[in-house]
Amino acid sequence: MEKLKFDLVCQVAIVVEDLEQGLEQIRSLFGFDESTLSYSDSLEAFQSGRLQDVYYQGEKVTSFHYRQYNFFMGGMDIEMFAPVDMAEKNPFTDFLREHGPGIHHLNVRLADRENGIRTLKEDLHVPPFFDLYHLGRNCAYFDLRQQLGVVIEVGSRVVGPRASMSEEEIRRLTAY
Repeated sequence: MEKLKFDLVCQVAIVVEDLEQGLEQIRSLFGFDESTLSYSDSLEAFQSGRLQDVYYQGEKVTSFHYRQYNFFMGGMDIEMFAPVDMAEKNPFTDFLREHGPGIHHLNVRLADRENGIRTLKEDLHVPPFFDLYHLGRNCAYFDLRQQLGVVIEVGSRVVGPRASMSEEEIRRLTAY
């Protein structure tokens, strides 16, 4: 079995019950770069075509509703989700019902994304439970809670403050 080589943790994703309250708690406890704050709504993202080919637990999904903030904090991108309708079945409502608020996943960059995803699927028998295209880029989520205690999102690009780094800068940062 080939090893998964994590190059970089790009993002920490948090699920909260109330988006505004969650943001205010982060703001008051830690602070963050307010100029980086962005907002999105999944319904608008589905309607505009930014979210495409969305599969949750192996089934194609045409829409579900969550609101989201992204912001930079401590050199990392933080993604905060809050479902709108707790009766819906989606990755964020299901997480809240099972675990309550908390860290939902880490977005990681793998040194060899294609082989890493193949290793997860074929060698470890862990299919993505949430798989989608956002702005034409694939995001695949793998539940590794049994193995590592965490869900990872294997994105197809670096996100957050490091997104503007060149490949050479990332190689220097991740060299070991």
